[in-house]
Amino acid sequence: MSPHQILLRFAFASLLFTTASMLPAQGIYPSDKAYRNQFSERCETVRQIMARKAWFEGEDSRMRIYLGVVKLATGIDTETGLKYLEDAVNDSHQAWGCFETYPFMDGVLRLGDKLPPELVEKIHARLAASFTDDFGFTDNHMLQFRTARYLYGQTWPEGPNLADGSTPVEARQEAAAWIEHWIDATIARGMFEYDSPNYHHLYLLCFTSLYEYAQDEHIRQKAWMMMQVLLADWATEYLDGNWVGAHSREKYNQVLHTREHTGAATQFGRLFFGGAPLRLDLDESYFISLAALQEFQALPMLGNMATDRSHPYVLRELKAPRRGVNMVDRAPTWKYTYVEREFAVGSSWGDLTDVEQHRWDLTWVSPEDGSTCFFINPSYSAKQLVRYFDTPVDQIVADIVHQRPYYADPNKWIEGSPYEDVCQHENTVIAIYDIPPDASRQHINGFFPHLIKERREENGWILARADNIYFAVWTSAPGAWHPEKTYDRLTINHPKTAVILEAVAADQETSFDDFCARILASHPTFDEQWLTATYTSSRGHRMYFTHHGLRKVDGVITNLNTWPIFEGPWMNSIPGTGIVTLQYGREKYTFDFDAATVRPDGSKP
Repeated sequence: MSPHQILLRFAFASLLFTTASMLPAQGIYPSDKAYRNQFSERCETVRQIMARKAWFEGEDSRMRIYLGVVKLATGIDTETGLKYLEDAVNDSHQAWGCFETYPFMDGVLRLGDKLPPELVEKIHARLAASFTDDFGFTDNHMLQFRTARYLYGQTWPEGPNLADGSTPVEARQEAAAWIEHWIDATIARGMFEYDSPNYHHLYLLCFTSLYEYAQDEHIRQKAWMMMQVLLADWATEYLDGNWVGAHSREKYNQVLHTREHTGAATQFGRLFFGGAPLRLDLDESYFISLAALQEFQALPMLGNMATDRSHPYVLRELKAPRRGVNMVDRAPTWKYTYVEREFAVGSSWGDLTDVEQHRWDLTWVSPEDGSTCFFINPSYSAKQLVRYFDTPVDQIVADIVHQRPYYADPNKWIEGSPYEDVCQHENTVIAIYDIPPDASRQHINGFFPHLIKERREENGWILARADNIYFAVWTSAPGAWHPEKTYDRLTINHPKTAVILEAVAADQETSFDDFCARILASHPTFDEQWLTATYTSSRGHRMYFTHHGLRKVDGVITNLNTWPIFEGPWMNSIPGTGIVTLQYGREKYTFDFDAATVRPDGSKP
């Protein structure tokens, strides 16, 4: 069977799963066996397709490694796979960072005697020479390096020593301590590089490698526990293949997409949870080939958490205070996500991530790509960047623009702004912008995709009908429309502005006309002097919000000091306890990370 035929067959099966997930019922898996069988089938499909892919000179060099491993592991096109790995090892022009050391170390263990001994010795030597004292700036870099160093020290304890002077045993011990500290700190205070469509998969790969190959049962247990938590966190924000809610580390060319080019991690959600077709033709899909070989066994109930949208629910999450060389306030990030069968509204507030943050949006279920709406102040300043990086202030902007040219775009669609603050309750979000006169970007942009079927404007409201939802956007100051190829950009040139967005499922309304009439009967207010907005949603909830100040819903003040690490219908955790509970129906597990234990507290139906 050709790769094209395999992909067509898989796409048809996924379409059936998608149809099932849209029914107002439980998740799409009637039993643990059904989940495991379908997950196994998806893994086999991925292995078959990825093992037949080719790498060409000039393409992403990491792809050569991952394709080489999957070709040898499956026995499909082994001659080419071996050549890919040999060429990668012999390529003296390609320095080995975390994106090379990790997959090669995993490959040595995974492929075993399928690798010629002389090639293993070359990998051994290059790994030792590549383990310097530079662990990278972000956690995904640090984890990849530590995973590789841990497994290196375990595999070759007698040497040679690493480039940083440490012995393999010392490297393994340091890596083990760092990994366990990372796990415990993440559970206690939240994740730094949270919910990233572009990097989350690297955490999944690394922890699975540790679970598979670590000889220390304590490390294996905590790696397994962390995998379940990382997947459960994702499952609660999974909607028809989309990862909804606010994100850190989302690229400029991913944030406007919901079906295509949505980030390398997105495919991992579809692999583990189903309910949507895999897109193995998209950029960086090669990473998923290793996940398909690992075939990590998630708790089957996670598949139903990800696909049961029979009832609306609210998620609250706390993410770690930011890190940076010039940071002193260290505020955390508070997340709020509201999920229904047809759409989700998600937001975050608090401090900014270092780069590539997506603050808030509406995302809805659609067969078309780009089903999202949000606003952003495309901020651009050395003052913002120098908090996170040690580059001199007079060089930092040029340095970041060199790495990420989009950063200089006055109409970029990614990057948090220090002048934006957000408040949300259920299906309604309020964003307030207070842009100082010395800021280089004095405007706010709103993204409205062309797949919106109908759009009306009246009394400051933009009223939209798209697929199976209606939504309304109110802006305190008028804007100008700028048509782009696949969307319209609304630009507001007013430094003190409030934006209110409310969304509803179309089947909860009698008609679009009636929805518009109810919205137009409301009377939002915004006091520019006090930067305070008030709004009563169509559900009757009275919201009062001051920029970087009081948040109040129905007269109750929001207490951010009591915000949970996780709170929702299936996953819950209180900061500092080290305890995470997962529950679906009568099945329940209590994860105690301090004791490294998992206790089943419920019975299966």
